[in-house]
Amino acid sequence: MGTIRLTPHALGHPVDVSEDVYQDLVKRTESGWSQCQTTEEWLCKLHYLREGLRSGKIDESGFLEREKQLVLNWWNKGS
Repeated sequence: MGTIRLTPHALGHPVDVSEDVYQDLVKRTESGWSQCQTTEEWLCKLHYLREGLRSGKIDESGFLEREKQLVLNWWNKGS
């Protein structure tokens, strides 16, 4: 079982999760996929979207809309 680095550019405080935890958090959909309960869940879903864009599984416009919803919902949760 490997790990996934959710913050590849964070040199001082990287966030890693196991592949099992990653899959579990990405699949959480209570109140909608873009609603996250923890920072770790939010980072997993953001990583998942970015990987989908990189691999061509999602087009740019779909990515931008989903990323926007994910970020705005997380931002509003902290307000």
